[in-house]
Amino acid sequence: ANVDEVETEVVEIEAKLDKLVKLCSGMIEAGKAYISANKLFVNGIRDLSQQCKKDEMISECLEKCGESLQEIINYHMVSKPWTANLVELHNVIMTWCSQQACFLFNSTRGSHFN
Repeated sequence: ANVDEVETEVVEIEAKLDKLVKLCSGMIEAGKAYISANKLFVNGIRDLSQQCKKDEMISECLEKCGESLQEIINYHMVSKPWTANLVELHNVIMTWCSQQACFLFNSTRGSHFN
């Protein structure tokens, strides 16, 4: 492969990897928003439960619902630490990109001067 072909390939790979990194960052941000929305929703149920204290059956039902949802959220946070996995994936991708760019640069430079 000549220098121009390799440089074109490197640019294409960098563009695709850049897109992947941005998608990964977007997933992390979406995950944070999801966690925040879940917390707000559970708090809303608890607030409604407090407001309905006069009707014991409704209040108790809402309280149990809020507790159950909180348990589900806690389970997902413990069993699926996906945010940390995405951050790790992001770091792996960036490291791989750097290694590939160095390799391609060195192999291009070496073949160019031979």
